[in-house]
Amino acid sequence: MDIRLDASAVPQVQPAISYRQIVAVRLLQLPSAEVVMAIERERDDNPAFDVEERQICPRCGAGVEYSELPCQVCGYASGPANDADRGRDEVASYDDRVGGSYEDDGSDPMLRVPGASGRAEGLLQTLRMVCPEGDEEICEFVVGSLDTHGYLPAGIVEDGADMLQCSAARVARVVEALQRLEPVGIGARSACECLLIQLRRVADAGDPRPLAELLVRDFLKDLAFRHFREVAHAIGETPKMIEAEWEFIRTHLNPYPAHGFDPEIGDLSGSAAVVRPDVIIRRKDRGYEAEVVEAQRYDLRVNREYLRARAQAASGGLADQDVAHVRQYVDQAQSFISALRQRWETMQRVADALIDLQRAFLDRGPSGLVPLTRADVARRLDLHESTVSRATDGKFVLLPSGRTVPFDDFFDSSLPVKKALRELISRENARHPFSDEQLRRLLARRGMTIARRTIAKYREEIGILPSRLRRERGVVRSDQVATMATLAGVVEPARVAAAR
Repeated sequence: MDIRLDASAVPQVQPAISYRQIVAVRLLQLPSAEVVMAIERERDDNPAFDVEERQICPRCGAGVEYSELPCQVCGYASGPANDADRGRDEVASYDDRVGGSYEDDGSDPMLRVPGASGRAEGLLQTLRMVCPEGDEEICEFVVGSLDTHGYLPAGIVEDGADMLQCSAARVARVVEALQRLEPVGIGARSACECLLIQLRRVADAGDPRPLAELLVRDFLKDLAFRHFREVAHAIGETPKMIEAEWEFIRTHLNPYPAHGFDPEIGDLSGSAAVVRPDVIIRRKDRGYEAEVVEAQRYDLRVNREYLRARAQAASGGLADQDVAHVRQYVDQAQSFISALRQRWETMQRVADALIDLQRAFLDRGPSGLVPLTRADVARRLDLHESTVSRATDGKFVLLPSGRTVPFDDFFDSSLPVKKALRELISRENARHPFSDEQLRRLLARRGMTIARRTIAKYREEIGILPSRLRRERGVVRSDQVATMATLAGVVEPARVAAAR
């Protein structure tokens, strides 16, 4: 008998994915809203799974101890306004039933007045969080000085310094912090400043509008009376382009930021509802710290009765059918809880790593963003790149500035390049603009090695024309300015012809 060793007979070890790993991977990639639904389904289907949900803030989703107090994370206060709303709803319901108007029975009529104190308290709480310790009194003074439109008085800095016996720089710093909060434009001292704040936010999002900023800063009153032709002649643009920018200003900006704003449902003037963050980054004395919202919202555990029954099953005190039932549901509950905690731990580790790697972004905003990929974070945490992608995809972060941004903003390595491109092109000669190849060389001198095709892509994304079109536009603009100067008698016609 021939007995030979065959390679196919050698035992091989292959990795096997357990049920817990499958559940953990699936839960990690789900957005927060779907995780909430998954927890509710597990609670309904599995009697061994117990979950206690703490009270949450309707704006950011963080846990709150008492509904009457402002949220410690975003500052939103829902108690007083909700009480007033309930009083109005009861009155409206009574009117509907009887088919008539409500007769005053001596109760407090202020219950039927829409409450706005919760909004001011929430704004004040948020402002205190983003300002240094010791500026609480200045924060109260600034928020208390807001009018019904969301504006501050023109002399707020000087008045605050005199009344509070502090430096004007501290008051100005608090005003600047207020202007970075939501709704965009809050804390402005005029309609012009309000619109400029919103345009800066649009520019930070990657869509700079330099012409719109120029129009708002220098020609707002002329645009209000639709003097497009006069403004076009003054800055060397076409009336059609001026009208297009004015239409953008009218449709995308809001000169009265406080109108229709409710932190619970968002800005009714045209923006989408407020996005609830998955992770909150707070400013602390020695830096920043991250907190996963879901981990603070839920208290998960296996039902005690089922744990006791499983212990009895181990000692033989239950029938075989009951033993299978208990073990199935207990194992399922333990796997689900373990997967959720693994999700929260992974998100916590990723958030902590981003705080260390993008600290300048948290300090200064998009201008401080450094090129970073998910692979960089994965190597730092000794995780697979796909794990970091699942932990960040479709999830949002509440920054110390009060803005809620997607995790993707931490990984947009193109932002510094786009900023450098805008800076270089803003200083170029209008008659001899830089080509994409020249821009590539200039960026390389700054340590940014970018392909020419990538530069063309970024240039299109930020709305900058190719060099040929920029040159034509610059020549036309120079001719228009020279013609205007001639008509005004500032430059002699012979000198204009020589310049051409």
